[in-house]
Amino acid sequence: MANVFITEYCKLGMDQQGKMVLAGFEPAVAEQVIANPVASTQSSALNALTTFVMVHVDAAAHVKFGANPTAVTTAGHMSAGETRFYAVQPGQSIKIAAINGA
Repeated sequence: MANVFITEYCKLGMDQQGKMVLAGFEPAVAEQVIANPVASTQSSALNALTTFVMVHVDAAAHVKFGANPTAVTTAGHMSAGETRFYAVQPGQSIKIAAINGA
């Protein structure tokens, strides 16, 4: 039983010298959770300002991005405890679908 945690960011952070760092600028634009997706379950559409997302799963799961995505157990695998970052096109009403994996 996976929970899929989605954190949406609009830009990278900066250090005190104004140099970009490879970390999302907080506060995040939005956060969502897809709880225990036994069947393919979609998130809400990402915020129009979102340019990249951090996806974390606490158990094995599969994810798919799109306007009307359907997650399947043969693609988009994420292992238990894994965190990944994905870039997305802002303003496109993108959703993330997830389903529990093995």
